[in-house]
This record gives sequence, C-alpha cells and structure tokens, in this order.
Amino acid sequence: MSNEIGSALVNRLSSSGIDAGNMAKVLAEAEVAGSRSIIDRAEKRVLQESTALTYLKANLVAFNSYTKDLASNDLFKQFSATSSNDSVLGVSITGNPSPGSYNFTADQLAKSHTLVSKKVFASPNSAIDTGVFTIDIAGQSHDITVDASNASLEGLQRSINSGDYGISASIVNVGGEYRMMFSSKNTGADNAFTISGINDFNAPGDFQMTSQARDAQITFNGLIITSQTNTFEEVVSGLSFQLKSEQLGVNQTININRDTEGAMEAVKDFVFVYNQLSEIFKDLGSYDKLSAKDREKPENEFTGLLAGSSLVRDLRSQIRESLTGAISGLTGAYQSLGDIGIKLDLKGVMTLDEDRLSNALNSDIDSVSRLFAKGGNSNDPFINVLGSSDQTKQGNYAINISQLAERALVTGGTANASIELENAKFSIRLDQVAEVEISLADNTYTREQLASIMQTAINNAPGVGSSGSRVSVGVDENNQFTFTSERFGGNSRIELSNFTGNGWVDAGLGVDMNATGKNVDGTLTMSNGATVNIGAYADLQDGRKVKISNFAFAGSERAEVRGLEFEVLGGATGPRGTVDFTQGFASRLFDTINNNVTKQDGLVSQRLESLELRSERLEERREKIDLRYEKLEMKYRLQFSTLQSILAGMDQTRSFLDATYNRPRER
Repeated sequence: MSNEIGSALVNRLSSSGIDAGNMAKVLAEAEVAGSRSIIDRAEKRVLQESTALTYLKANLVAFNSYTKDLASNDLFKQFSATSSNDSVLGVSITGNPSPGSYNFTADQLAKSHTLVSKKVFASPNSAIDTGVFTIDIAGQSHDITVDASNASLEGLQRSINSGDYGISASIVNVGGEYRMMFSSKNTGADNAFTISGINDFNAPGDFQMTSQARDAQITFNGLIITSQTNTFEEVVSGLSFQLKSEQLGVNQTININRDTEGAMEAVKDFVFVYNQLSEIFKDLGSYDKLSAKDREKPENEFTGLLAGSSLVRDLRSQIRESLTGAISGLTGAYQSLGDIGIKLDLKGVMTLDEDRLSNALNSDIDSVSRLFAKGGNSNDPFINVLGSSDQTKQGNYAINISQLAERALVTGGTANASIELENAKFSIRLDQVAEVEISLADNTYTREQLASIMQTAINNAPGVGSSGSRVSVGVDENNQFTFTSERFGGNSRIELSNFTGNGWVDAGLGVDMNATGKNVDGTLTMSNGATVNIGAYADLQDGRKVKISNFAFAGSERAEVRGLEFEVLGGATGPRGTVDFTQGFASRLFDTINNNVTKQDGLVSQRLESLELRSERLEERREKIDLRYEKLEMKYRLQFSTLQSILAGMDQTRSFLDATYNRPRER
C-alpha cells in the first residue's frame, strides 16, 4: 500500500497538478483498512453462525410438532366405532367409551304429532271464529286470543308461528280448498298435543291425525331404550347413536375398538424425523473441508457452519438424555423405549421394530401412553386424571376424599295414585337459570304420568333447555315426587315455589322447597407430607371435577400438583389410593427442545440473542471507523490542497524566472 501511495504521489508531483481528493481517499483508506478487515471477518462469522442457528431452530421447532403429538394423551385415547348397517343406526364418538360389541334392533323412529283440520276454507284469507285458541302440549297449556286482528287462517298461522307454543302452523292447498295443518316442533310421545277453544278448531273430531307423536325405540343388548328424538345420547358413555330407519326384529351390531393406527403412525413419523434431525446436527457440526464447487451445492449450504460449537454438543446431549434413563413414578408393562421396539445406537440412529410396537399398542396402549406422554392415572376406577400444566411435577400423590360431589335433590310428600290438576302452576329455579313459571294442562294423571309431564315442561321451558341445565323428575319407593338437577356441585340448585291451582295436595306438593348440591372435597398429599385441599379448586360447572391452581401452595411451598386436573365420579369417602403423574419420554423431549428454542435462557435463544448484540456492537465499531475515515480524508484533502497551492506558486516563480533570464538577447 505504501508503494502505491508513493508512486501516486511522485506521479502527481511530476505532473501539472495534484488530485487532492483521490490522494486523500487513498491515504485515509490505508489507515482504516486493517480495522475494517477485522470487522468484516467478525461480521462474516456472526452472520454464518446466526444463519446456522436460525436454520437449526426452525428444524427443532418442526421436529417438536411431531413430538407434541406423542406427548399428548389424546393420541392414545382414540377410538373407532362402526355399525354393521350405518343406514339403520349410525354411531359417533363423543367421549372415551369402553371397547366392546353391542347388539341392537331398530324398532321405531321418533315422530312429531300432526293434526289437519277437517273443515276446509275457500282461501288463506278466509275468516275464522274469534275466541281463545288453546294448545295443550307437553303438560303445558298455551292460550292465543283470536280477535279482529288475526281472525283468519293466515292471521292464526302468524300468531302461532311467531310464538313459542311448541307447534307450528301451515295452510295446505288440497285441490283448491284450504285446510290448517298443525305439527309439533319436536318429536317424541310427550309432544302430542290437543287444540280447542274456537268453533272452527274445537273438538278432537274436527281434526284428522296424520302423524302420531311417538318416541324412537331401539332394543340394545336386549334392553328396550326410548328417546324423544332419533338421537340416543349416553346409552353407552362416550357414544351417540343416530337412528335413521326401522328394521324391526333384524339384529345389528355396533363395535367399539381402540384405534391404535394413529399412534402407530405417529411413532413411525417420530423415528423418521428424529433421524433427520440427527443428520442436521451432524451436517452443521461437520469438519469436512469442501471444495468451492461442493460448497455451492444447495445440500451443503449449512455444512460445517457450527463445527466445534459447544452449543451443538450440549443440545444433542440434552436430547439424548431426554430419551434415556428411568421415568419417575412410571407404572405398567413398559418401562423403556426399548420395551416397545425403539432403540438408539451409538451413532445416534433410531430404529423401530414395528411388530413389537404393534403388539404393545394392542396389548396395553395405556402403558405405552404413559411411556410417551405427560399425564396421570389412578388405580381407583372412579378417579380419572384429565390434564395438567407445565407446573405439575412427577409423583405419586395420596388422595383422601372427605365429601363426594352431589346433585341438588328435593323430595315432596306422599302422592296419591291419581292426581287431578286444575289451573295448576308452579315456579322453579334450576341451577343458575332465572326463575321460570310452569303451567300444566288440566287433566287427571297417574304419579308416573305427572312426573314425566313436569320433567318435560321444565326442561322445555324458555331459558332452561338452552342453558344446558336439566332436571329429572321421578317417583321414589315411598311414592314421593323427586326433583334432581343433572348438574353436580355447589352451583347445582333447585328451588320450587309459588304452587297455585288445585291438585297439589294430592301430589304431595304445594310448599316451597329448595336444595343445593355439593362439591367434591378432600386432600392430596405432597412428597413432603403437606396437603392441598381439593375442594377449594372444584369446578363451578361440575363439582366432581378439580383443577388445582398454578399458584397453589401446600404449606409454605408451591404445591407439586399445580395445574393437575382430575374428577371423582363416585366411590366411598376416605383414603382412595394415589393419583400418579408422570412425564413420558416424548413429553420430556418436547420440553427440552421447547425450553432451548423459546425460553429466554435456552441455549439457542441465548446464543442468537448474544449474536444479535455482537452484530450491533460490530456495527457501532464500523460507524466509528467510518467517522475516523471521514476525518482522515478531510485532513489529507486539506494537506494536499495546501501542497497544490505551494506547487502552483513555484510554477509561477519558475515561469517568471524563465521569462526574465531566458529571454533571447537583442542583436
């Protein structure tokens, strides 16, 4: 560089002038060239490592999407449900059914009730008699006033269809003559109805019944089961049946099996992507020297970019440790990945014995689930572990139940066998639903008929059905009416009041009654002997369920069961064994990777943040060097400008001397 500068200077000095700007740049560049070269090399290394780590992070996140599936208990709780004739009875999974085979016959479809007036009218605008049009349906009576504002077929149709009376009205054209058709909105025997009150539609003889309301019926494993609709819910827990046609006396089957195919494919995918990830680690840490031609190949873009990096070694070590060793608290037939056919060789290559895995899934899929997933179980058949959080610790926690969850239940006095109601009304507040008034049709009922009528009327009342709350009304062995909320817990409530009309004394009712349910209560014992009160964390909507807060304490320490969710469906009070919570291999691996790539103190996250800060510092240094360069260039520019002025003055002096002393002599 000094030779170049010297040559440029000599050339300029020997010429007619000096290029001050160019010479200043040459000298300034020479002074900062070394510092810039150091920064260029440092920035290249930072960019190279950042690019490689970003690539590695993207692949770790992608790999974890496969690990996440295996880390979830849901993968191992899949079921398949098949019907021998889906066109007759369909089946769908709604929860966690038990595997089994069931026989059924499709006896009858549910139907709505339809009445058609025998009287015909000239047009839809034909006038009808005025009066009070009364609809008695599902134990309730509804009155519609027919006057000058709606005393026509179309007027009555609008009045009915605009209200919530349980039926709909249509005007039917039969050969140019018009008849009124009334149909119940819902199917089921309880939705049969009668109409009375005005002369045009008054007596039963005034109507033709074209469809008789009836319940759907199937015979299921020899048991006759009915439903108001053609859908049968919770006949078998976790299943829903859809009756589509009738085949009286024809036997069909429903088969429920554990679906192991999804779990099998998930494990195979995991093994495949694990080996891909191992190759990525190997490629990034490679010490192989590549030629310029090989370096340009796309598959070699990241080769060796993290060679010698301790981060790569530490991360690979953490991943391998997540897949080896023992799992605390693990129970079941399978205790290691090798037990189900998964092995890691010394080079880190994972292999799968598919036959061995298939046998494990088919023989004890719950044990395989615990081997992979985060979750819990209990040997008590009435206690189910439902979930957890990242705060839940592995362990075996003794559970003691001091109180089981209960529904709200009220019981009346002894009822007569025959009960005649007249203008009968009462109010009910069910669970968290606002109080509603129930009106019952005038009639003489048996105890069982009245129980059914009251149950249907309450559950179909405005605001009740849409809330999800339901009540069961029955007659106990002492011939007393019982009202039971379908909800468990402290928010389960029944309040009966405002009994008016005649007949309530015969029904053993008539006085205000109320009851509230109870939440499950008891304790879980931590490894240090401290306890957590489970009643404090009972679910508001279902008092059988418990979800321990992520901020719960046991004594003076944070509870080990924070985030644990479970339900107690029954059984006895007192010691109930243990709730066991384990973190399987896939769950451990998922957390290991997730902690390193997403958490601020993770290996990858920390290193990327460090590289970003280093890049910022290098940029600051470059800015300082650029500023120094600008100052140097200005200094040299001024110096060369001064030199140029001196040389210009010397040229003028030389010209003067030449002109003075070298003039030709006169002859």
